[in-house]
Amino acid sequence: MTTTNLAAAVASTFMTDTAREALSNCHSLRNMHDVSKSLIKAHQLGFAFDPKRNNAFEMPLTLIFCRAGDSIRKQPSEESVRGFADAYKAGKNVPALSVVAENGMLRVVGGFSRYAGLMLAVEEGAAIQRVWVQEIEGGRRNELAHQLVSDNGEALPLLDRASAYRELVESGCSIEEICELSCRNESHVRKMLDFESVDPEAKAMVESGQASISTVVKAARMCKADGTSTVVHLKDQLAKAQANGSNKITAKSTSTPIPMYNRKDLDNSVPLLALIADELEKVVPFMGQAPEQVTVQLTLNGDLQALLMSLANLRAVHASVAGSLTVAKAG
Repeated sequence: MTTTNLAAAVASTFMTDTAREALSNCHSLRNMHDVSKSLIKAHQLGFAFDPKRNNAFEMPLTLIFCRAGDSIRKQPSEESVRGFADAYKAGKNVPALSVVAENGMLRVVGGFSRYAGLMLAVEEGAAIQRVWVQEIEGGRRNELAHQLVSDNGEALPLLDRASAYRELVESGCSIEEICELSCRNESHVRKMLDFESVDPEAKAMVESGQASISTVVKAARMCKADGTSTVVHLKDQLAKAQANGSNKITAKSTSTPIPMYNRKDLDNSVPLLALIADELEKVVPFMGQAPEQVTVQLTLNGDLQALLMSLANLRAVHASVAGSLTVAKAG
């Protein structure tokens, strides 16, 4: 839009001198809201909108109640609740609770950690009689959508998010609608819905940090195709990870480790190999026809346990390089 057109647009939404003077004397949003509404009604302010307070009102605390089961977050953070309690007690600005009107009361549908903090502040003696609330309309679907996108800086646990997506599906939402409500992409939503359907034991492994959601979903798809148990497969993978020194299933932690040897293995083994070579030279002709079988007698001393371990490591490396999964026993 050019400057000329912009000026014309502004001129079309007129403001009289009376309106300018009246608004210049306003020192709060509430005051500006009320004065603007009066000016528009008196045709002194021509903006083509009706100023509102975004459904936010200060209401008596006695009219507000909460059902913990309405929250998609199974367990609020104690740190978050404590922070809100301190904020309420100090009279700081706390975002409005989201509510719906129900049987003459206001039921909390968003801001459950804030509500818990508010109750804690009251329990600790704060004289709070009123609190700011805003109305959420549109039923349970909009309540869930509101909770999904308003975490106040506290990340929503993935298990709780997956459960919320499942509830939206059961309420009739399509994948596309869930993407729109949650502000997430389709691949994320589908993965979370797949995760929501896995066995509780598999979910518990994610909750305990033993596997990621992606790992569990991938395993579930594979096991469904094979007709095998996802939980059994994951436990087997976890055992492999733990054997490799990790407590989480990853591609690296569950792969077969390549046997390794170090310089100490060579230092321990080379003298023995040299001794064997010396003894063989005594009984096997260097040139000419060698016998099919010879008997060599060796006398070993020193740390024989370390020697056996070093030889075992060297044999393991040789077997790995040769493509064999069988590691010969030391002895």
